[in-house]
Amino acid sequence: MPDLLPADVPDGMPDIVVVGIDTLRPDHLGCYGYPRPTSPGLDALAAQSVVFDTTCAAGIPTTPAFTTLFTGLHPLVHRVVTHPARHRLGGDVRTLPQLAQAAGYFTAACDNLVVQGQGRGSWFARGFEQYSGFVYTPFQDQSARITDAALSLAAERRDAPMLLFVHYWDPHTPYGPCPPYDTMHYTPGSASVDLADVRALAPDYYDVFLSDMRLRHPDDYAYVVAQYDGEISQVDAQVRRLADGLSGLGRFDDAIFVVLSDHGECFGEGDFHFDHHGLYDAVTRTVLTMRIPGVQPGRCGALVSHEDLLPTLCDLAGIPLPAYPLTGRSLRPLLADPAAPGRDAVVTVESTRQASLSLRTPTHKLIQPITELLDGTPLPDFYGRARSADPLVFDLSEDPGETRDVAAERPDLTARLRAELARRTGELLTRTDGPDPLRTQGLGLPYEHFLRRLTARHGGH
Repeated sequence: MPDLLPADVPDGMPDIVVVGIDTLRPDHLGCYGYPRPTSPGLDALAAQSVVFDTTCAAGIPTTPAFTTLFTGLHPLVHRVVTHPARHRLGGDVRTLPQLAQAAGYFTAACDNLVVQGQGRGSWFARGFEQYSGFVYTPFQDQSARITDAALSLAAERRDAPMLLFVHYWDPHTPYGPCPPYDTMHYTPGSASVDLADVRALAPDYYDVFLSDMRLRHPDDYAYVVAQYDGEISQVDAQVRRLADGLSGLGRFDDAIFVVLSDHGECFGEGDFHFDHHGLYDAVTRTVLTMRIPGVQPGRCGALVSHEDLLPTLCDLAGIPLPAYPLTGRSLRPLLADPAAPGRDAVVTVESTRQASLSLRTPTHKLIQPITELLDGTPLPDFYGRARSADPLVFDLSEDPGETRDVAAERPDLTARLRAELARRTGELLTRTDGPDPLRTQGLGLPYEHFLRRLTARHGGH
């Protein structure tokens, strides 16, 4: 494949459009190899873009992930490690919209990160001149209204380059696409998983969790997955409408147009279903496509991180970086040479429904559970149970689905990965003055709290 970044890439201050699609795992899109036709619009955009095949979130779920995307900092540095946030982002940290606004951009967003969590993500509004907030409401085509609002914002200011952030929440649970998307991808009985076995994992949890989705076929696993896929198709149509609308405004052809996800979704990985916790690739590997004027479309297989978005966009648009060092790095060398090396590893954290660290290299994954806080308070697992501190190790070259833990049979590999994880986390923690946030803040949504909140939506049933 020829170089992706020719010499005639236009300089100046292009419009930047960042489309965040919540909970979207790459392997449910056609452009990432999914056989079902879930994403014709996104596939068409990907054909005009550089598609990054191995993009990892540095923190999950939504609040830590987007904080990293907006700051170019690892969660162990910005310290927002839970959802909803238990730590407020420091005022000295500059976000992408703040940097863009200071460089002369009109900055606008259609997003709910400020609104959700009782306003515990207020920093997501920093730097936006126009912020159109909404409360995520499932079981309706809310994404169409988000598109309407985004296009309205894009039409407001034509005298300055624009940074536009559009955050769609399809396909987040509870899945509930509108017709015809609800049956578009459903083949009855096609799943290899029995939904009764899923319910048996934690009956109190899955009975109420699945009832929250108002499923017409509550005993067919294939139907649940089809609802997720249907929501992808539903939002796919809106991303295509957004691109067409921006084109009609003259704000597409010369714009940097990014599509990304904050995290994926589990369909059985690690015995998690219909949720996005656990540091398996099903959750931590994310979508990233970048349509850049003058840059030849192609694919990049290098390992990259959410940390890299802000420095990349600033590099491409000529926006000055903050004075302090970032943990992210510009992807421009990879755009110029797809064979250039990416990262040799990404450290990922979670501390919302359970607490864990992972080290993801191009060939291996280590997941290290965190089972107690510094004061000795135990941290249960996703289902509220006592948790083993034993690490999990996967050989991704032989087992990309992470189905076979080789930690015990390959002790030398396990020890090497654990030492590397400890070294890297230690380096990140030296960037801040405080203690390890994973071992001091506590879980954002522990099992009992989450179940009470979920049960309350069903009148106590």
